[in-house]
Amino acid sequence: MLHGIALRYFVEVARTGSLAAASENLHVAVSAISRQISKLEQEVGTPLFERLPRGMVLTESGELLAAHARRSLLESDAVLGEMSAARALGGGVVKLGCTEGFTRAFLPRVMADHYASAPQVRFVLRSGTPAQVEHWVEMGEVDIGIAFATGDATRVRVEQSMEMPVCALLAPAHPLAAKDVLALEDLKAYPLVLLERGTTARQLFDWCCSARGLAIEPVLSSNNSSVLHAFASLAGAITLGSALSLVGLEDHSLIAKRIDEPVLNQRILWVMTMRERRLSPAIKGVLERLKAAVSQATL
Repeated sequence: MLHGIALRYFVEVARTGSLAAASENLHVAVSAISRQISKLEQEVGTPLFERLPRGMVLTESGELLAAHARRSLLESDAVLGEMSAARALGGGVVKLGCTEGFTRAFLPRVMADHYASAPQVRFVLRSGTPAQVEHWVEMGEVDIGIAFATGDATRVRVEQSMEMPVCALLAPAHPLAAKDVLALEDLKAYPLVLLERGTTARQLFDWCCSARGLAIEPVLSSNNSSVLHAFASLAGAITLGSALSLVGLEDHSLIAKRIDEPVLNQRILWVMTMRERRLSPAIKGVLERLKAAVSQATL
């Protein structure tokens, strides 16, 4: 029989790739974790890890068990959450993962609105690239992810899929603010501030410029969209992003304008959870509020 404590140790070693790192995170002696891993391997009758000089790497059998173990542990947490909900009226911790642009206003507003009606819920929020968010959801490191689609929907359960164009974000007083739709050539006449290369919006924008033979160099590039938003507002520049990233901002310092480029208008936003996972009442409540907020913002 596969025991819960052994599975938890196993999952943490698989996640960190190291007995020492798992020991530090779990506050359990290395020897105790090693014994549990050995017992698991004896029980299943095959090695679960390759012991390499630089750490522990899952074998093929280990990968199969890791997928089962993550879901099993999360299923147990969901059941316990339902039992607790009967006593605490839906309390629990909800872990969210998102791309950085949603941390500025949109997700804080969603969490604050949910907290107002469910103050017993606790939140954990982390941000990363779309690929990282998808990986966190797949591995059960976050309960709900919101990020732009990577194209592979088989690794997670897509709870909501919406078109989320890459827009030009500019001040309401900007000369281009009066236009309903912008062309790439319009942007060339004004200072542009962009996220660093490697992000979804930057990749699509660079591709469109290349296809049209345009060379547009940003006056500022950063890995932080808040910096770009502030600079665009203060300096009369233009940045790129989604209209959703502006939802919840109180100062209304930027507005979103569509760009007449099919590639930029076909970007997809996913709200996702782990495949075949049972969700606790607290997670379900936050998920439904998040989906409603996304739908409302795209009307």
